[in-house]
Amino acid sequence: MSPTLEEPRAGSLAAVTAYLAAFEAGDPAALSDVLAADVVHTLALSFDGGVGPYLVLTGRDEVLGFFAGLLRGTSRRVLADRRVTAGADGDVVFVESVGTAELAGSGARYRNVYVFKFECAGGRVRRITEYANPVAAHKALNVPLG
Repeated sequence: MSPTLEEPRAGSLAAVTAYLAAFEAGDPAALSDVLAADVVHTLALSFDGGVGPYLVLTGRDEVLGFFAGLLRGTSRRVLADRRVTAGADGDVVFVESVGTAELAGSGARYRNVYVFKFECAGGRVRRITEYANPVAAHKALNVPLG
């Protein structure tokens, strides 16, 4: 019996839900559990006005290293007003959200609008493409523009 479309969709939605929960909770072990070993996370926003990505992280260890830096830099992370859309093939999930983080040390608030494209297989996240407003990131995080 061949799998139905609902099976990959359910697995993909479960993987994305687990990823988002681990991100908000700051739980590297739970994040690791849902990432494929060869995961690629692309931060597609541009700080120089070009069309190339800001950063491409390759492999679970590199993605988790980036996540560890986020944990050190923030004391709270919330992805609110989520709108989740599963693609027709069931393997792709889009998440639109308003992200709010409290910056460690200063307690300043960082807000941005995000769109994530998750590509999943076998109940794991294989690719993440993250889009956000670079001006909001620049103002809150002092990432240089231009």
